[in-house]
Amino acid sequence: MATLKQKKILLASAILISLSGVNIWAAEPPEIAGNENGMSQSSMVNVKSGQIVNSAEAMGEEASPVVAVEPSRQTVAVGDASLYLSAEDDAAISAQEGKTITNVDFKGVPEEVKPKLFPLIQSKAGTVVSVGGIRNDVASLGSTGVFSQISPDFNPVPEGVKLDYKLIPNPVIHRVEFTGNTIFTDEYLRNIMNIPQDSVLNFVLVNEKIRQIENLYLQQGYILVSVPNVNVTPDGTLNIDISEGHIEDIMLVGNEKTKDKVILRELRFKKGQPFNKFLASRSMERLYNLGYFEDVNMKLLPGKDNDHNVIVEIDVIEQKTGIVTIGAGYSESDGMVGILELGDTNFRGTGDKVNVHWEFGGAGNGRNYQLSYTRPWINSNGDSLGVSIFNRIYEYDDYNADGDTVAEYDKRRKGWNLTWGRVTDEYRTNYLNFESVKESYDDEDGFQPGSVMTKYMKEKENLDADQYAQSAWYKAIMNNFGRTNSLTFTHVFDNRDNYFNASRGRRLSYSLQWGGHGLGGDYDFYKVTAEGRFYKALGNGHILALRVMGGYIDGDVSYGNLFDLGGSNTLRGYEDDQFKGTKMYAATLEYRFPIAKKVQGVVFTDVGSTWDIDSGKIPWYNDDDSINFSAGVGIRLQTPIGPIRLDYGHGDRNKFHFSFGTQF
Repeated sequence: MATLKQKKILLASAILISLSGVNIWAAEPPEIAGNENGMSQSSMVNVKSGQIVNSAEAMGEEASPVVAVEPSRQTVAVGDASLYLSAEDDAAISAQEGKTITNVDFKGVPEEVKPKLFPLIQSKAGTVVSVGGIRNDVASLGSTGVFSQISPDFNPVPEGVKLDYKLIPNPVIHRVEFTGNTIFTDEYLRNIMNIPQDSVLNFVLVNEKIRQIENLYLQQGYILVSVPNVNVTPDGTLNIDISEGHIEDIMLVGNEKTKDKVILRELRFKKGQPFNKFLASRSMERLYNLGYFEDVNMKLLPGKDNDHNVIVEIDVIEQKTGIVTIGAGYSESDGMVGILELGDTNFRGTGDKVNVHWEFGGAGNGRNYQLSYTRPWINSNGDSLGVSIFNRIYEYDDYNADGDTVAEYDKRRKGWNLTWGRVTDEYRTNYLNFESVKESYDDEDGFQPGSVMTKYMKEKENLDADQYAQSAWYKAIMNNFGRTNSLTFTHVFDNRDNYFNASRGRRLSYSLQWGGHGLGGDYDFYKVTAEGRFYKALGNGHILALRVMGGYIDGDVSYGNLFDLGGSNTLRGYEDDQFKGTKMYAATLEYRFPIAKKVQGVVFTDVGSTWDIDSGKIPWYNDDDSINFSAGVGIRLQTPIGPIRLDYGHGDRNKFHFSFGTQF
C-alpha cells in the first residue's frame, strides 16, 4: 500500500483543476490501521507507548465486562486469524491436528455470553482438530470486533483433546473524543459514531463508523481527509484524530500584470483552511470569468510542514485586457471623423475597468465621447461601484414592422449613470442604477423635408413635406425625444461556469425601472424586464443554450426606452430594432459545437414579438401582434481582441449579422 507521502506526491502530479471543473483523483480513503489487511487490534487499543493494552488494565476493576456479540457487517477481520495468532499458537495447533475434540469452551467471558459465541465456530465436540478449522474459528470470533486477544488452548484427555478459546475483551469505552476536526462539530461526529457509554469497544463497528465519517467529508468535497490515529486511553477514552488536509500555502504563478490580491480575493478558500474540491472548482470559474486570463490551472503539491497538508499552486496565463484604438473615417454627411479609444478591463493590474472613447470632427464636432470607470471590489464583500459619462452621436436607421426603412438620422444620447452592485451570496448580486439621459436627433438628417421619412409619408399617406411638418404625427415624433431620469433595481442569479462561453449553469435576472415619478425628466413610466439563460453540456464540447425573456412597460416612455427586437442579439434575419412595443417576449435556442481550437459552430432558432404601442407614439409602425420566427447558422471565433460572431439568419429576409462581444 502506498504511503500517505506517496499519495500526496501522486496528487501533486495528477490533480489538475481547469476552468471546466475539477478533475481530481483522490487517494483511496486511508485505512484506520497501519496493517495492510485493515485495522489491527493494536491500532485500536494502543496508548502512547503503542503497546496493546490489557483489557483488565484498560477497564480497571471491571474484569468481566458485558460483551455485546453481534455478527459483523464488515469483513475487516474475517478470514485473517493472523491478527490474533502468533507463531507459537500456529505450532500448537499443528501439534494437535487430527485429534478428536471432546469439549469446547470459552474462557474470559461471562457465562451468559457463551451461547452467542458457539454458533460462530466450526469446531464442535466430536470433530477433529484441523489448522484451517481453528484459524476459521479465530477469524470468526475476531469478526465480532469485541476481543483484543483470541488464542486456542488444548488440554489432552484420554479420548482426545479439550479446546478452550481464551478471550480478552476490548476495553470499555466511557467517552469519545475528536481532535483535528474543524468542519464538523464533536457532537455531530459523536452522533455518527453512536457508541453507547460504558460499552465494550467493537473495533469492526468503530472502523465502519469512521469510514462513514470519511465518506461524509468526501461527499462535502474534502478529498484529502484521513484518520491517521485511533486509540483508547487507560481511562476508557476513545480518541479519534482527524486530518482534514489543510492548505499550507497558496502560490501564484504567471501573473506578471495582475496583482496577487486581485487573484486571492476571488478564491473561495484561504490559507489554513481544509482543501475542498468544490470550492477549488468555483475559484477557478471566478478567476476565468474575470476575463484577464487565457488559461487558469491549479496544482496540489505536498505540504512541507505536514504530510497531511497541501500547497495550492495556481498557474495563470494572462491575456490582453487593454484597448488602444486610433482611427479615422469619412462620410458625406459627417466629413472626416477621427476616433481615439483607450481602455483596460484590468487597469494597472488592479481589476478596475476604465474606458475613454472620443470622436472628433463629423456630426459630433468633437463632442462625441464616453468615459466610464468601474471598481469591482470596494469592500471585502465584493461590492462594486461604477460611473459613466457619455455624449454619443451615431447614425441610426428606423424601420417599420415590415422591415422597410422609414428614417435615417443621427441619434444623440447624452447623460450619466451611477451603478452600485451589492453581493448577497456566491451567486446573487443586486444592482441599483441611477441614470439621467437626454435623447435627441439631428434635424439635418432626421424627420425633415427631403428625408426618408417624408418620402415614406408622401407615398403611404399622401402628405407632402409641408403638410407632414405641420401634422400631429410630426408633433408626436417630437415627443419621443427628451430627458429620462430613472432608478433601476436589478437582481441577478448567475452560476454559469464560464461567462464568455458557458457550458452549464444558468443566469436569471429581473429588473424594475422607475422612470420620472418624482425623479424629474420628461417621462413617467414603470418598466419590468425578466430574463433566463440556461446551458446544458452534451459532452465533447457540444452545448445546448436557451434564452427566454419578457417585459412590460406602463406609462409614458421615450422612444429609446421601448422594447425592441431584431438584429444580431435577438431576432436574426430581421433589421436591427425592427420591432418595437411596450410588451415583449422572445426566446432563442442554440446548439453549439466545436469546429477547431477557438472556433465554434452554431445552429439557432429565434422567436419573439413586441406589441401594444400607442397609435400616436410611432405613427408609421404597424402594430400587428405578429409572432416572428427565424433560423440560421453561425460561427464563433475567439481572438486576441475578443470574441467575433458571424450569423446568417433566415427570417423576414435573409441577413448576415457581424458583431463583436460575447454571446448570451
